[in-house]
Amino acid sequence: MIINRDMLPTEDIVPITYMSGTGGNFLCNFIVSAKRNIKTIIELSEHGNAHHKALKDISGPPYGPRWSDQNKINFLMLELEQQLNQPINFFTQRPFYTRSHIVNIELINACFKKSIRIIYDLDDVKEIAVVFYGKWKIDEDNIKPFSIAESNIMIRLFQSKFIKLDNMPNVLFIFWKELFKGNIEELIIKLSTFTEIDSTNFSCESLMHWRNKTQYCIDKFTDIC
Repeated sequence: MIINRDMLPTEDIVPITYMSGTGGNFLCNFIVSAKRNIKTIIELSEHGNAHHKALKDISGPPYGPRWSDQNKINFLMLELEQQLNQPINFFTQRPFYTRSHIVNIELINACFKKSIRIIYDLDDVKEIAVVFYGKWKIDEDNIKPFSIAESNIMIRLFQSKFIKLDNMPNVLFIFWKELFKGNIEELIIKLSTFTEIDSTNFSCESLMHWRNKTQYCIDKFTDIC
């Protein structure tokens, strides 16, 4: 599929882009739950994985960060086309929020008027690698063998792509540190201001539940070689 550039960028999708292990599925659920004013705490795996239970307005592309970004965007555009042919209801009010491992920020800006991006620092790599190992390798029973050390290499490799950039007011950059351990009220205000979703709709309990599970994962697997 070739994207028609005359139709872009679109304001109908706000993708949440992120590196593996940094909480993109949870953040998508957190935002969509607030959009729909759902207070139910999300069901997570033992170590905090939200892959199969997370809410999203449209399906996110089932491709990891190493796959073609263009294929991921093509997937989202097909999902959007299908949604636009459906009657608008409470669950399909635009913009649609979904998660995706799109890496190239310039391509994201060319295709979407707004996006949300989880970013991280080099000193976060070890922690995120452990999280990815626990939530994906262990909880998902991933048949592809990999170790925390291999996960560390991958997370480090992509770090330079997931950094804060200036002069991009259309992108909400969320640091891993503020998502995982930052002031909850400040994070919610930041999300509310960007999405225009009422701050009272965001569930502090869901965020704390995810943080606790994630910390449990880190405590359990950090010393594994």
